[in-house]
Order: sequence, then C-alpha cells, then structure tokens
Amino acid sequence: MKTSAIITAITKSIVKMDRILVYRHTNPDPDAIVAQFGLVALLKAAYPEKLVVAMAPVPGHLAWIDTTDEQLVTPQATDLVIAVDCANHERLAGELPTGAFVIKIDHHPNHDPYGQLNWVDETYSSCSEMIYELAQAGCFTVTAAVATKLYAGIIGDTVRFSTPETSTRTLKIASALAATDIDIATISHHEMDLTPALSKLYRYVLSEQTIEPSGLAHVVLPQRLFSDLSLECGDEDALVPLPGNLTTVKVWLFFIETPQGQYRVHFRSKAINVNAVAKAFNGGGHPLASGAFVPDLATVGQVIEQMQAQILAATAVD
Repeated sequence: MKTSAIITAITKSIVKMDRILVYRHTNPDPDAIVAQFGLVALLKAAYPEKLVVAMAPVPGHLAWIDTTDEQLVTPQATDLVIAVDCANHERLAGELPTGAFVIKIDHHPNHDPYGQLNWVDETYSSCSEMIYELAQAGCFTVTAAVATKLYAGIIGDTVRFSTPETSTRTLKIASALAATDIDIATISHHEMDLTPALSKLYRYVLSEQTIEPSGLAHVVLPQRLFSDLSLECGDEDALVPLPGNLTTVKVWLFFIETPQGQYRVHFRSKAINVNAVAKAFNGGGHPLASGAFVPDLATVGQVIEQMQAQILAATAVD
C-alpha cells in the first residue's frame, strides 16, 4: 500500500473513533515522547469532542518536551490504539486492550507488524518526521507548540542531523517547522543539557570506558552509580553519543544495569552495521543505532565478543 493510501486509511480510522489511545515504547527517547504527545496535541485540537490520551508517564529528564497526560483511562476493546515509534509489541509502555484496532506508525525495521494497519517506513529519520507528514496529509494544524515538539524529536533521533537517515526530506521538514517561529536554539540546548549529576556520569564514561584496538568502545554503568548520583535509568541517554566523538572509536556499546538487575544495551556505530548483533540478543533497531536487554554480566561479555567479531569481519571486507 502506498504511503498516501496508508495515511488516508489512518485518517479515516481517527475520524470514526471516539476514543483514541496513543502508546509509545518503554524507556523512551525524545522521538518517542514527541511522536506520542505531538500526535495527541494534533488530534485534540482537530477533534476536541474526542477522548485522546497519551498512555504512560513522561520520564523526568524529558519533561521539557511535555508532561504526563493526567487523564487516567481504562483501555477498552472499542478504542482506537495508535502505537508510535515502537518496533516490537513487547516494548510498548502499557498493555493493549484486547480486540482494539491498532495502528502502528514507526520507522524501524518491521519485524513485528503487530497493528491491523501498519505504516512502517525505514526511510524516515524519525517517527516525528512521520507525524509531520500525517499532519500535512490530514490537514491538521501544526502550531508553534507542536512544531517545537516535532523539531525536538527530529534532532533527537538524527543527533542534530548527523545520522545517515537524515535526508533532504528531513531538512525540508525541519525548515518548515522552523518557519513557525520556534526557538531552535533553546530546543538544541535542551537536547544537550547536562545536569551536575549527569556531568559526573559524563566523567565516569570517559574515564571507565574500554577502547579496543579494533575501534570498539564499551562501558558498563552499574546501578549503584545511578543511586549515588540520584539518577534514573534513561537519564544517561544524553551521553550515549559521547564515545563516538573519539576519532579512534568505530563502534560503541553502553551497558546500563537496571534496578531489576538486567542490562540495557545501546549499540551505536559510525559506519559498521550493529543491528545484526543486537538482533542476536533479541534486540534490534537501525543499522547504526540499536538496542537490546541482556540478563547478566556474562551475557554482556558475549555481546562484546560478538561485536568485536562483527567489526573485524567488516574491517577485513573493507
């Protein structure tokens, strides 16, 4: 189905439903929060008579984008569910109501087409970019407040227009959003904000990371460190691009111990595909930016070994 036809089908579903619940993935990044709350804002303005709710609270470190929707609702089978920026059903923040019609809007590889209607397109730099396209096609009004959110999502997922997914379409949309007189400088500063506690984590990453001769950098952030600094899991997201600033680093891995004892893994790369290794550990994402969860430090070691092998194989081909 062509993009225009999918967007038309999405719009028709929105029009005929009285209750719309918008979901996103757990451990959200700016793009997930923006796509969720940006869509909610668009729909509330266009259909004030409908109940439109963003499901799941906003983490404190992303409260500058939006705050938690205080409306508490019990999902029903008659609801329209729109899931944004979430590749896998298991990663959704919240349980879906059984029998509800689900629309999936996402820009990750579509290994789990869990929606009855799936608009999945990997050529988009971010889900925020897709929400803008939906707004334009559906004739929704993009106010400066909504444009601020969407711009934040785009620069968040493109790391300020530095990823391979950044396209001429991305830049045209960013320009259109900027034309609504949003405060570009403030948004950019928010994306780079470091609290005093995060600055200490910054120092820890630089001092404790291991850089292999292959160009692989990796660091483990123990849960005690988060407790000592009064940080929550997810606060470290702003630091994930950091090792990539080093000229000798080709691929970097962050392992964050969760309160439950698992390790959340951030896979990042400048050119070598890391998604295959992420998928080997039941994760996934983009070729140069993926994620996964592993159960223990022994598995952390296995991830590092497989990533080393991937880098060496890629280097041998080059």
